[in-house]
Amino acid sequence: MNSVDQSGRGKPQVPMQDHYVGLDLGQKRDYSVVAVVLKKDGHYFLKHMHRFPLNTEYLQVLAYLNRVAERFPTVRRWCIDRTGVGEAFPELARKSGLQNVQGIELSLPRKQEVMTNLKQVMEGKRLHFRDDRELASEIHGELAELTATGKTKFYHRSGTHDDRLWALALAVYGGRYEVEHYRPAIAFGHVVNPWGLTIPPRNLRRLPRAGPGGNFQYYQSGGLPYPWPPPRSQTGC
Repeated sequence: MNSVDQSGRGKPQVPMQDHYVGLDLGQKRDYSVVAVVLKKDGHYFLKHMHRFPLNTEYLQVLAYLNRVAERFPTVRRWCIDRTGVGEAFPELARKSGLQNVQGIELSLPRKQEVMTNLKQVMEGKRLHFRDDRELASEIHGELAELTATGKTKFYHRSGTHDDRLWALALAVYGGRYEVEHYRPAIAFGHVVNPWGLTIPPRNLRRLPRAGPGGNFQYYQSGGLPYPWPPPRSQTGC
């Protein structure tokens, strides 16, 4: 079992602290990835990440999750992507003995909620992981586009992947206490951004348009947009 950090030879000793697991399921075109984070004093430390080969059967993924449970006995929540597979896989995980399993369908609003939570953690410089170029590349390569209906569409460029990013985001999401919920783009004559700040109709024409990458979505308190990912100067990642 490959781990982001290894504690010498023999069986690793894992401290009795809260861990959270995220699983992004793929199969033919996308990879399945599992991520384990340790939450301590509001900070998240990536302790383990594993990407399965393409076409890995879900039963093999499930067997691996049980190995993860043996190594990290203090997992408080398993956030498992159930998009496209329904509740079948989370239910199998529960029947295998995993506790506190939450199946999450990554609809556009839920994706925005998950990524908003990760973004807040990153901006607070509360996400920590050792040098991982592939993960960093996925974080900084993810694009966010504001659709005509006011929802956010996250995607990656052709030839790249974002499975590590979503596994990490789900793990961090599992450790949240509260997260800002998705709000409609238009509500009672006002534009509402993800932070709950309203913009009067008279100011709608002043809102900036998405750039060539189409990756404007979140707004600072001053109303200025900034793209995903958060600026490195703010996150340290």
